[in-house]
Amino acid sequence: LQQALEQNSFRLLFQPIISLRGDSQEHYEVLLRLVDSQGTEVPPGKFLEVAKQAGLATRIDRWVLLNSIKLLAEHRSKGHGTRLFLHLSSASLQDPGLLSWLGVVLKASQLPPDALVFQLNEGDAVAYLKQAKGLMQGLTALGCRTALNQFGCALNPFNTLKHLDFEFIKVDGSYTQDLTRPEQQEALKELLASLHEQRKLSIVPFVESATVLATLWQAGVGYIQGHYLQGPSQSMDY
Repeated sequence: LQQALEQNSFRLLFQPIISLRGDSQEHYEVLLRLVDSQGTEVPPGKFLEVAKQAGLATRIDRWVLLNSIKLLAEHRSKGHGTRLFLHLSSASLQDPGLLSWLGVVLKASQLPPDALVFQLNEGDAVAYLKQAKGLMQGLTALGCRTALNQFGCALNPFNTLKHLDFEFIKVDGSYTQDLTRPEQQEALKELLASLHEQRKLSIVPFVESATVLATLWQAGVGYIQGHYLQGPSQSMDY
């Protein structure tokens, strides 16, 4: 991992997040892969935990942020109004220097700050509520947008939203598994109805077939993401 940081042997992939409600802005989620000595892509599940234990998680996050911002600035200079969703690990959530560093990078890139949506996992936001609050306020002050990922797994997920005002809420993937079952559809619809009541922009990931689209449309979902639309790729060309 140390070597990968020094030699830039990470790879960024982009997966589109598509609006079902007529938002014409392009959105992509940035996903990270490690490229091994054979040129094979290693998924984050295989190396991020190790990075955390080795104390490299914040450095990897900053590598991702810096390179994503560079690529986005280049992409937007060709006339695209693209926005990127970027993950922040629990280590970055606790990194006191992140906001000032980000401010400098944004200034240098000349990107409009709202072209970046910073994503926290629900579990991390709950575990580090105080730090998450400070970070969210700082990101909002910079003009960036915020998203909560893997939503709906905490004991009382809406309790988190009383303390943290995220704009986008990405529902946990477990809600889209087996949507042919009426009780599963009901659980998702209830969750989404509560989110929309609070005027949150909802995102449903792992849309893998056309059959779930009608259910999601009827439930009023804002945005969808998944292999049925397009898998992660190295270019922003949905």
